[in-house]
Amino acid sequence: MMVDWQKTIFELSDSKVLLYLLENRTARYSELLAKVIGSRSTLANSLKQLQSSGLVERRIKDTRPLQTEYRLSEKGKRFCELLLEIRKMVRP
Repeated sequence: MMVDWQKTIFELSDSKVLLYLLENRTARYSELLAKVIGSRSTLANSLKQLQSSGLVERRIKDTRPLQTEYRLSEKGKRFCELLLEIRKMVRP
């Protein structure tokens, strides 16, 4: 059976963003770009996918200039717990 990787639930970049947010609670777009995913288009696609899945929440802070902050939703936190459990199962 051939796996269509374009239709997988999550890309590696999505998992990286989720686990970074789990460790750091919140992050701005520029921080995610610098520390997690160096490609703007890949990061933008990951964030869009994670928001539409209900795993990540986006908050715009009323500052000058405006700041966008990302954090895990409750669903995202539960999902990350499962990811960490899976990682424990496959690592010796």
